[in-house]
Amino acid sequence: MSFLAPWMLLGGAAIGVPIALHFFYKARYRRLPWAAMEFLKEAIEQTSRRLKFQEWILLALRCLIILVLAFAVAGPGCQPTESSGRGNSVDAVLVIDTSYSMDAKEDENKTRLDRAKEAALGVINSLPPNSSVQIYSCSDRAELLGPKSRYNLDQAQQLIPTIQTSGLASDFQPGLAKALEAAMSGTAPVKEIYFFSDLQKLGFDRQPGAIREKCEEIRQKANLVFVRCGKEDRKVLNVAVTDVTVIGTIPHAKTRVPFVISLKNTGTEPVKGITVGLELEGKAVERDVVQIDQIEPGLVVPVTLTGSLDEAGPQVLTVRVGGDGLPGDNRFDKVILVRDVIRVLLVDGTPNPQSPAESGSHFVRNALTPVPEERTEEYYIRPQVVSAAEASPALLAGKDVVYLLNVSAGQNGMPPDFVARLKEFVSNGGGLVIGCGDQVNSADYNRVLGSGGAGLLPFDLGGGEPLTARDTEPFVPDPESVDQNSFLSLFREPPYSHALRGVGIAKLLAVDEGGPGAVGGRVLVQTADLRPFICSRVVGEGEVVFVCTTLDERWTTFPGKASDAFIPFTQFTLAHLTGRKVPGGNKTAGDPLVWFPPDAETGFELVKPPRAGETVTRRVRLDKPKAPKPGEKLTITTTDTADPGIYHIVREGQPDSKGPVFAVNPDLRESANLDVESLAELTKLLGFEPAVIQAGAGTEAAVSQQRSRRDWTEWLLLVALLVAVGESAWAWVCGRAW
Repeated sequence: MSFLAPWMLLGGAAIGVPIALHFFYKARYRRLPWAAMEFLKEAIEQTSRRLKFQEWILLALRCLIILVLAFAVAGPGCQPTESSGRGNSVDAVLVIDTSYSMDAKEDENKTRLDRAKEAALGVINSLPPNSSVQIYSCSDRAELLGPKSRYNLDQAQQLIPTIQTSGLASDFQPGLAKALEAAMSGTAPVKEIYFFSDLQKLGFDRQPGAIREKCEEIRQKANLVFVRCGKEDRKVLNVAVTDVTVIGTIPHAKTRVPFVISLKNTGTEPVKGITVGLELEGKAVERDVVQIDQIEPGLVVPVTLTGSLDEAGPQVLTVRVGGDGLPGDNRFDKVILVRDVIRVLLVDGTPNPQSPAESGSHFVRNALTPVPEERTEEYYIRPQVVSAAEASPALLAGKDVVYLLNVSAGQNGMPPDFVARLKEFVSNGGGLVIGCGDQVNSADYNRVLGSGGAGLLPFDLGGGEPLTARDTEPFVPDPESVDQNSFLSLFREPPYSHALRGVGIAKLLAVDEGGPGAVGGRVLVQTADLRPFICSRVVGEGEVVFVCTTLDERWTTFPGKASDAFIPFTQFTLAHLTGRKVPGGNKTAGDPLVWFPPDAETGFELVKPPRAGETVTRRVRLDKPKAPKPGEKLTITTTDTADPGIYHIVREGQPDSKGPVFAVNPDLRESANLDVESLAELTKLLGFEPAVIQAGAGTEAAVSQQRSRRDWTEWLLLVALLVAVGESAWAWVCGRAW
C-alpha cells in the first residue's frame, strides 16, 4: 500500500478526542446522597454491564470514523509506491510503438497505429488538471517527440496525429527505460507510463531479461499500463520482399537483364493474389505487374522480371508488392551499378606466349569473355594480361578487379611497390582474386600478403607442401558446405550444385583457420572432407577471394571439364566484387550511412525520403567530415535512417539527387514473426500480471477505471459515511448522543 499524502495520517491522532470526551462525559457526574436512590441502586447494578458495553461500542465507532477519514485524506492505493487519484496531478509518459508491424490493418480499415493514436488522445483527455505529458516513439530505439512544454496538453494532442511508423524492428527496452527516466523527472506525486503497442513477441524477445528488470523497476516507482493496439487472435497476412538480384550476368548498359525477386510469406496463413512490380529509376521495367496466385506460409517464391538498362551509372531498382495486410515490407530498393566497361587486370605467374592455352591466365580470360574471339574487343569486360615482372602500380589505375594467377611472392615475383598499391586498391573498393599453383610459396605469401605483410589473405597459408589427393580419390567440393549468405549461394542448388560435384582437385594449399591472420576470414566452400576450397576476406571497402587450388588445369578440373561450374563462378565473383564499388550502397533501416567525401570545403546535408503524405524530401544538416586518425580519409557518418527509402548525401546548396545514393530497406526481423504476447505469456515474462487494456472507443473509460482500482480514497470515504451513520443510529438507540 502507498499514500499520496502520508503526512495526513497524523490526523489519526484525533482519535484522542472521542476518548477524552468519553471519559470527560463520565466525569461530569457528582455523587449526591439521596435516600430514594438507594432503592434504585440494586436495579442500576443489574444493567451497568450492558451500559458499559454500549459505551465502548460508541467509542470504537467514533475512533474508527476519525481513522478512516485520516486514511482517506492520505490517498491510499494498491501500488507499493505513489498511486494515482483522479483528482491529483499526474506526470504521464506515452510511449507509442512505431515499428512497421503497427501498420497492419485492423477492423474498419484502421491500422494498429491509428488505434494507438486514438487511445493516446483518450489518455491525454483523461488526465487530471495540472498534469504533464511527454510522448516517445519506440521501435529498437526511443525518441522524444514532444511536446516542447510537458504541461502543454493541447500541443501534445496536436502532435499525436503526426506520428508515423518507421522501418525499424521492435525492441521495447529502450522505450521503457526512457519512459521511466522521463516520468521521474516530473514533479507531480503520481507517475503513469502508457505503452501503446501490438505487443509483438519480437519486442520482448530481443532483451527479455532487461525488460523484466525495467518493468519491475517501473512497477516500484510508477503505474505501468500496456495498451494493446490490435486483436490478440488476429492473424496478419504478409508477404515480404527479401531481395532482388541479377542472375547470370553483370548489369551493363544497352542490355536487357533478368532480375529475380524473392518473396516470402512470413505469416501463418496462405496469401492469395499478390501483385509484384519492378521499377528502375522510378520507371516500370514491365508494362504490367505480375500476379502470384498463392504463397504458402514460410515459403520463398522467386519471381523473374526482365528490364532494360539504358544508361551506365548507379541505378535504383525498386520492387513493389501489393495484396497483403502489412505494407511496411512491401517495398524493396536496391542500388545497382550499371557498367559501360569492366576492366580486369590478370597477373600471370606462368605466362606462355608460344602456347597461350598453357598459361595461368588462359581459362580465366576465356571465362571473363564468353564470346567469340572476334567479338572480345567490343565485349564490356576488358581483361588485360601481364606477367608478374610487368606488374606495376600504374596498371591498377582504372581497374575494377585484379587476378593473381599462380604468382610468386618471392624475390622474382611481384614488385614491392605493386603490392603496396594493391593493398590500397583493395581498401578503396577494388576486388582481388588469388589462384594458387606451384609458384605460390606459403612462407612468402604469409610474409608479403598475409598477416605479416599487406593483410590481404583471408587466412595465413599452412606450412609445407600442398595437400595431394590420391589419383583415384580427388578432393571434391561439397555444395552443401557453400555459405548460404555468400555470393556463391547458388552453388547449393541445381544445376550449379551438380556442376560443382563434378570438379576434381588433385592438389590444395592448406590454410590456417586458427592462426593470427584468421580474424575476418570466411570459408565460402569446403571439400567433402571439410578442407577449405574457396575463402574470402573483406579489406576496407573491397574484398579478396582466395581459391586454394589453381585456376588452370595444373591441379584441378575446375576450369576445364567442369566449365559449367567455372564460368558461373567467374561471373558471380566478378559481379560481387564490382558491386562493392557502388557509390553509397544498400542498408537496413537503423544502419549508419558512411561516406568518404573528397574534401571538407563545404558543408553536407542528408536528403531523406519523404514520408507518407509528404511531397518533398527532407534535408538535415550533417556534421563536418572528419578523419578518424591523422592521415586517414575524411568520413561522414549519420545514423538518421529510421525511415525506409532513398537517401542522398549532398553538398549544401546542391540538388537533392547529387552525391552518393543509399537504398535503406525495412528491418525484416520485424515481420519474420508476427505473433503477439498473450496476457498469460506477458505475466510469465515479467513475473507479475501487468495492467493491459484494449485500445478502442472505450480507452478513456478504461484508463479512468484503472485509476479507480488503484485509488481507495472514495471507498474509504464511503466506509467513513457508513460508520458515521451506524454510530448515530447506535447512539440514538443507546441514548448516548454527544
